[in-house]
Amino acid sequence: MTVVNQVDVPESFAWGTTVIRRRDGAIPFLMYEPRREHLADLLQDVARWTGRDLIVQGDRRISTEKFLGAVTDVAAHLVRVGIRPGDRVLLLAPNSPEWVVAFWAAAACGAIVVPANGWWSAEELAHAVALVEPAVVIADERRFERLTADVPRIGITELRDIVEAAPERSEPPPAVTGDGSEDDPVVIVFTSGTTGLPKGAVLAHRSIIGNLHNMLVTSKRLPHLLPRDGRGQVSLHTFPLFHIGGIQVMCFSMLTGGTMVFLEGRFSAGTVLDLIERERVELWGAIPTMAMRVLDDPTLGERNLESIRSISLGGAPVSAELVRRLASAFPNLRRAVSANYGMTEAGGSVASASGAVMADNPGTSGRPLPVVELRIDRPDETGAGEILVRTPGQMLGYWQDPENDLVDHEGFLHTGDLGRVTDGLLWVVGRSKDVVIRGGENVAAAHVEAVLLEHPAVAEVAVVGLPHEEWGEEVAAVVVRKRGTEVTAEELTAFAAGRLAHFEVPAHWWLRSEPLPVNGTGKVDKRVIRAEWAAR
Repeated sequence: MTVVNQVDVPESFAWGTTVIRRRDGAIPFLMYEPRREHLADLLQDVARWTGRDLIVQGDRRISTEKFLGAVTDVAAHLVRVGIRPGDRVLLLAPNSPEWVVAFWAAAACGAIVVPANGWWSAEELAHAVALVEPAVVIADERRFERLTADVPRIGITELRDIVEAAPERSEPPPAVTGDGSEDDPVVIVFTSGTTGLPKGAVLAHRSIIGNLHNMLVTSKRLPHLLPRDGRGQVSLHTFPLFHIGGIQVMCFSMLTGGTMVFLEGRFSAGTVLDLIERERVELWGAIPTMAMRVLDDPTLGERNLESIRSISLGGAPVSAELVRRLASAFPNLRRAVSANYGMTEAGGSVASASGAVMADNPGTSGRPLPVVELRIDRPDETGAGEILVRTPGQMLGYWQDPENDLVDHEGFLHTGDLGRVTDGLLWVVGRSKDVVIRGGENVAAAHVEAVLLEHPAVAEVAVVGLPHEEWGEEVAAVVVRKRGTEVTAEELTAFAAGRLAHFEVPAHWWLRSEPLPVNGTGKVDKRVIRAEWAAR
């Protein structure tokens, strides 16, 4: 890798492949040059791909021209209702053309987009709204029922009327970028963190673009190098758009002239197989749990799956057995199965593996992406230690939380994950932070514990992750009852369900009278708890 001095972006823009070390900010990131510097400017790359379907959901097919017209009209509507640069626009809805249009329209207005987790409880949603103070919430009717704050609202149905009535355009709307810096905030993505309620990771323009630029370079699909009349990839998009992975894949598809296919309603293996056949899907992005459900579908052997060329898995570890089963079920996996390692705070992927690398090294997370600097902190005798990364994709910090210490004085982000590097390949071996990863969703153990401690019969509680074949891990809670009280697992489940997202509610309970085991420092020893639970 050659590092050179920074150069000016040429008047006729082309995505660069030269790597520079940026020295005009607080952190000396490695970055590509030339590069886009504002999220809304990416719409100019999207506008290259006229004359094709950009988004498909059910019977709806949104062309590039229709999309650009819709973004223009929705942006104008947001301005009319008072949205100004720097305002927060909170999106609370399932994957849909309207979600995508609202995301880009808000960015074009200079607003900060806040994708909210559609599975949050009313308490978690109220926390997010109080934290970011959105100027408007865009949601569907079902999720509006969980919104208790008195904030301006725009319904998805209202937005759909604007989208449907929008004229076709071949150019994006004028974007409000002003004299802003690529280090200005543009998206707030919530993450469970390690304690308490969800935290808002603030991503700058360079966070989204830096991560995307990495993907475009490594896949050899820089927009300006692709023929305008070339056929883009058809991708099935089953990641929720409110995840950083969903945003990452959405941007990649739109910039490379691809067609995004969304599910209608909840995930089901049968629907995924139907869409692969009907739309001739070439790329499918999913979490391992989804892939396992599809492999277990009784109709799998009757399906025509020849169109699939690539499957990208993320959000949880990928086993060698899962890779083998996918390669067997999908006959034309050109690059076999790819796996990504990353996190919201890093702006998305920081390492990836595919093809021969995964085949020869099952279980690896691959090599760090080109402008990602990765090192292992305080390795033990096996070479394992905390994974630290420095990347232009990383967050500015948590919204309204100046005390976070995830980024050290050298600009390295402390991931909380444990790993080692062997022959340039990253192997993730565990977590130093107290998080359960269930089906791609991070669950902060401390948050679940705090909720359960509110129950009048609970004296102590410890939440751990137990291995699960389908979900990767499931949330499990050990509860010590207060003296003289009685409580059942069913009562605790109902109590938790009213305060937590469904994926945070413990699936397993261990009710006991004896105190929880502690280590030498007096902290609850969860390693002992896991071992005792396994013995039970």
